[in-house]
Amino acid sequence: MLDYTVIDLSKLMHCGVYALLRRGEVVYVGKSKQPLMRLHTHMLNRKQVMGKAFAGTYTGPMEAGRGINFDGIWFLPCMLGQLGILEVHLIREYKPKYNVQHNPDLKPKPKTKEPTQIMPIPEDMKELLRQIVVISDLPPVPELAPQRAYIMRRL
Repeated sequence: MLDYTVIDLSKLMHCGVYALLRRGEVVYVGKSKQPLMRLHTHMLNRKQVMGKAFAGTYTGPMEAGRGINFDGIWFLPCMLGQLGILEVHLIREYKPKYNVQHNPDLKPKPKTKEPTQIMPIPEDMKELLRQIVVISDLPPVPELAPQRAYIMRRL
């Protein structure tokens, strides 16, 4: 009689945190409410070059337009309210190279913005702004209860 090894995958039917491994090293940590579907997406995209049309629908990390190359998966089932906390904990512990957020070693690159020039407000606009008054302590009116009343003031 042949001896078979059976793996129980029923825990993948509930939410949890997962880690993708490459040669024993954690390269990505993610969370999912539907881990079977999410891991299936990772499986389909690994080692594939992402085209422009497909890249818009893919929500996982990409390196130079490619899916994550991995050969192992860890899965930790948890309660829905623990997903975020466990994900951040595992990212900080393993410092995977494809997780930028919450990873102390991979800080997101600061976006360089050109300094914006502050445009001065024209004098005629300043005069109009001075004439607007907001009155918020009026007695409630049933038709205007959730709204505020704006009254134009003439000087």
